Amino acid sequence: MYLKSILTTLILGIAQLSQVFAQTDKAAVLTVGDTAPELQYSTWIKGTPFKMDEKDMVYVFEFWATWCGPCIGAMPHLSELAKKYEGKAKVVGVNVWEKTKEQPYESAIPAVEKFVNASGDRMAYNVIMDNNAQHMGNKWLLAAGQKGIPSTIVIKNGVIQWIGHPIKLDGPLDSLVNGTWDLEAFKGIYAKRQQASNKQSEQMDRIFKAVKDAAEAADFEKLTKAIEDGAKEIPYLKGALQSTMFQTLLTKKSAKEAFAYADVMLKESPGFKVSLAMMVLEQNGLDKSSYLTAIDWLKSNPTTNSMILDKVADGYVKIGDYKSAISTMEQAVIKGEEELKDEQYKGRIFDYTVEGYKTKIKDLKKK
Repeated sequence: MYLKSILTTLILGIAQLSQVFAQTDKAAVLTVGDTAPELQYSTWIKGTPFKMDEKDMVYVFEFWATWCGPCIGAMPHLSELAKKYEGKAKVVGVNVWEKTKEQPYESAIPAVEKFVNASGDRMAYNVIMDNNAQHMGNKWLLAAGQKGIPSTIVIKNGVIQWIGHPIKLDGPLDSLVNGTWDLEAFKGIYAKRQQASNKQSEQMDRIFKAVKDAAEAADFEKLTKAIEDGAKEIPYLKGALQSTMFQTLLTKKSAKEAFAYADVMLKESPGFKVSLAMMVLEQNGLDKSSYLTAIDWLKSNPTTNSMILDKVADGYVKIGDYKSAISTMEQAVIKGEEELKDEQYKGRIFDYTVEGYKTKIKDLKKK
């Protein structure tokens, strides 16, 4: 389960993910049976604020981010649990790790509030957002050795009772509510689980640091070795590590060499086309062929949804082809309106998303 959580977090990118791993000691400093940390947040977005002082009340803290697909997927079930145990347990969605592009964390408040409000009954529980110090992310989540989301920490009578993935929450929560939870027994189980997790954490910390350091120094010989060594140790990381090489070549050497590297990489890991395309579109001043390649990568995605079409339009803007950008955004509107009725896109696309597409078309037409 730890591996799956880390996989969902890889979207952060190697540089950001290595920082996440560096923010805690190699072993967790917070564990089951410990006193719960202080509750601090920037804003209470949904529900009624409370203190964790109600005797025998079970407090479920579920850590999530707007970009995290598995987090979004877990929301309806958490809402069911909140309703099922109303008066006996309080569920709190804790927003962490939003992509703020080095801005203060609280700069993301409007976007997160917009997401929560639009989610309606899919998030039928309390929601809070981390503060600029990222107290909840650091002093709770990372301190407990949880470096992937979604992740859940459960408190009762001021003590951490359970830590884990929300898909495994049902049994422990039922026992905690009914007073049959054996904390001492779970301590032993969790200690063994955490020991294995800490070992993986140390391994990944070392891999990410080696890749990040070599990339920042633009030392391509060291970067090549770090990627090869890391992929040997943890094979499923190979594509993500290679993506760092692509980005480093693109930003610190040449687009030509970056795309030559991508040609080889994508033969083995075609699923990374979208992420590589995003890296290209984040850059300004590249040649036209680079942006056209990124557009082709996005358009070849098996599930070309409205969000992908939105990024394709950005690519056309980069090369000054506003006609194609407008046409693509018009397709995004049609697709988006279909997705609003499609259950699989619930929580991922909202009315305001489609309205944003329409506004973008108007802006493009002005240009």
